[in-house]
Amino acid sequence: MITEFAPILVALLAFGAVTAIVFVIGQAIMARAHLQHRVGVPVRAGVVPSTSGFIGSFDAFVKSYFDEKRFGVAGSVRSNLRRELVRAAFFNPKALNYYFFARVGFVLILPAGAYVLAEVSLFGQPWYAKLGLVAVAMIIAVLGPDAYVSRRKRIMHDSYRLAFPDLLDLMVVCIDAGLSLEAALDRISPQMIEQNRALGTNLMLLGAEVRAGRSTIEALDSLADRLGLDEARSFAALLRQSIELGTDLGDALRVFSDEMRDRRLLRAEERANQLPVKMVGPLGLFIFPVILMTVLLPVILRLMTVLSK
Repeated sequence: MITEFAPILVALLAFGAVTAIVFVIGQAIMARAHLQHRVGVPVRAGVVPSTSGFIGSFDAFVKSYFDEKRFGVAGSVRSNLRRELVRAAFFNPKALNYYFFARVGFVLILPAGAYVLAEVSLFGQPWYAKLGLVAVAMIIAVLGPDAYVSRRKRIMHDSYRLAFPDLLDLMVVCIDAGLSLEAALDRISPQMIEQNRALGTNLMLLGAEVRAGRSTIEALDSLADRLGLDEARSFAALLRQSIELGTDLGDALRVFSDEMRDRRLLRAEERANQLPVKMVGPLGLFIFPVILMTVLLPVILRLMTVLSK
């Protein structure tokens, strides 16, 4: 029954793909024509403005048709989702729109591709085998974007923890040189971008918030919330206490930097101690059987020869 409708479904999927491609290209052409009409000057060949062309039209398409309001996402849900994307180092203002675009695209493309693959590679197999492949593709499509964001967030957390002691050392040097807290943060932001782009971007956002009129304490709390690390919360609490109580910031940062380095060393030792346990599985599954076969195969062949005689 399913195989009878397979050609029709494949034709519909092909028609939908061609329609989507034509729609995107048409949107790009219309956006370029609209830009030329508004500017009044023809765009030279080979020179594409940053807001035009395929990329600009695609951004406009995603922003228009995949806005969070269309999906009923607002309030605290939108704020939490935006915070998770920022913690995963997606700082683009349209990151939320691309997130919804990815979810919808995966849900539409992966099951359709799995069905076509099932019809081609599992031809003649039972229908429930094809249905199982499509169901697995649907599960991957639904859970894939969130799993990718979670994995990227864990990677960012590990990179933040590695770069945090270096950030504190630069802070100590700048404070000892006589710079204020805000000036020290602005001074070390370019250096941190070269070492860790995401952490440096967060520091630049902190400086932008302070220059926009936000208090330093609130900006530090916002930085700790964006990073999502216990070390960042402790760092924000330390600076807040130094600002409110008037204690020596250089000494406090020096002690905190030593503590962060000790934590980084302990994490490295913990991972090194976990290595023998993690190697048991590959050794038992792949290496030990090969060694055992290499050692026992000549003995088995000799015994078989003797027993056959």
